[in-house]
Amino acid sequence: MRINHIVLVLALSSGSFAGCVHQGAVAPPNGGHDLITAEELERVRDFTLYDAIRRLRPNFLKSRSVTAYGRPSSSPLMLYVDGEKMDSIDDLRRISPSEVLEVRFYEPQIANTRFARYNNSGGAINVIMKVGT
Repeated sequence: MRINHIVLVLALSSGSFAGCVHQGAVAPPNGGHDLITAEELERVRDFTLYDAIRRLRPNFLKSRSVTAYGRPSSSPLMLYVDGEKMDSIDDLRRISPSEVLEVRFYEPQIANTRFARYNNSGGAINVIMKVGT
């Protein structure tokens, strides 16, 4: 009888635990923390890419630059479209989300390696456009 009780408790516990884990788990966004995909952009249906990014990954729009003392710096966040440097982040307001294949955010160190011609100490966003749009 004691073995049956232990088996029953284990069966109920494992079922309850699995249910809690499944119900409490939050699925990550399709693209992950540093990528927004065209599928995600289709779901938000915003008028500008800036608005879509602000809704999906608002942290993309914040500069990551810090001084040697750990204080925030005024280095701007850089914007690239298909790898070409744009004037400012405000250029995102002129891009329709329906024309975009993906949006990727790069931390300053990676941005400086990828886009070495410019100082990307505030981080960078690279927008990849769909072909033929």
